[in-house]
Order: sequence, then C-alpha cells, then structure tokens
Amino acid sequence: MKNFDYNIWLKRKINELINTNVKYNEKYNEEVIREYLIFATYTDVGGELLNFFKKNTYDEDLLKMLLRILLDESEEYSNDARYSAARIIPLFDSSILKKYKKELSYAQNYSIINLRPFSKGEPDWLYQ
Repeated sequence: MKNFDYNIWLKRKINELINTNVKYNEKYNEEVIREYLIFATYTDVGGELLNFFKKNTYDEDLLKMLLRILLDESEEYSNDARYSAARIIPLFDSSILKKYKKELSYAQNYSIINLRPFSKGEPDWLYQ
C-alpha cells in the first residue's frame, strides 16, 4: 500500500472508530477499545481517540477495561493495545488508580518497560 493510500485508509479507519459505539448494553466493547488504543497512538490523526481516554479519566469501568487489556498476556492479540493502555492508565485520577494497586504493581514488574504504566517513575502510593 502506498503511503498516500495508507494515510487515507488510516483517516477513514479512525473516523469509523469515532462513529462506533464504545459500549454495548452499558459495558465497554473490548474489541472497540483495543482498536481505540491502537489507533490513538497515531499522533497526526489519532488525537480524537486519545481525547476520548483523556475525557474519561474518572470512569472506573474504562480503567478496568484498560487493565484487562494491559494484563492480557495471551498470544491472541498484538501488544500494540497493551502498550497504549500502559501509557493511558497513568492519566486516570489517582483516587481510582489506588483501588487497583495489586494489578498496577504486577504490571510495573513487566520486563518490557513499555508495558509498565509508570515507566517514568512510580507514584509514592503504589507500594504503600
């Protein structure tokens, strides 16, 4: 695929995602959230998807979904969504994050640094 064709496809894909319901029966759709995570990393065109996460940093159900994706060590998916989840999780309000110390401290021990939610320094509360 030529670079120009790829950029057109990418913009269409992101537009399609923006117009896709992220919830089904009041629960987040994991497949859609995984795609949001993957395409939010495209800095030129993924900003709207990233903004979705930034606007929902108090949504505990969304955090639970991101933790599930981050901690999914199966071979069924690529790590792209996991890497993105690790970068987005620290944006959540610390009052919510503190409820998931066990999961977060587990992820902090991943040998792949990009899968650690706090790769630039752990918060003081994580091991208290």
